[in-house]
Amino acid sequence: MIPVIIYDKCQCDPKKCTAKRMLKFGLGKEAKTLGSIPSGSIVLSPFAERALSPADMKYARKGLVVMDLTWTNIDEFPRLKKVEERALPYLLAANPVNWGRPMELNSAEAVMASLYILGEKEQAETFLGRFNWAPEFMRLNGPLLDDYAAAADSTEVVRIQREYIESIVSDDDSE
Repeated sequence: MIPVIIYDKCQCDPKKCTAKRMLKFGLGKEAKTLGSIPSGSIVLSPFAERALSPADMKYARKGLVVMDLTWTNIDEFPRLKKVEERALPYLLAANPVNWGRPMELNSAEAVMASLYILGEKEQAETFLGRFNWAPEFMRLNGPLLDDYAAAADSTEVVRIQREYIESIVSDDDSE
């Protein structure tokens, strides 16, 4: 079981906030300050230079951190020292706000995908009964998540992502 840590900047509608729902359902613990985020843990960041991969499990055991803030305020994303920043690879959002948009996952989608990639599929499946969009997220991304979870490292995850995007582009070009 990977400890999930949620840092909530309280920028979204509380009724739609997946960070608050994760806390409510016991799917994660809150980090009230940036200083309380464990050293050596993984912080999911859209600005990370490396993709999350199964090889990151050694860091994930210290904690998987999601920073909950709106995409419109992404420039306020906190940058921390003494943590491992990782970006999620290409995935489609299934939540009602960003459905079908690549790479615009909400916090719960990001955590669910991360757990799956890190090999904690049972822990990821605990989200299925808590978020009505979660089964759709798995339908949209399941085969790709399986490929990412089978990768050896970040380089291989990036290769899988690149090949997938190239296949989409070439399918679009042939139409």
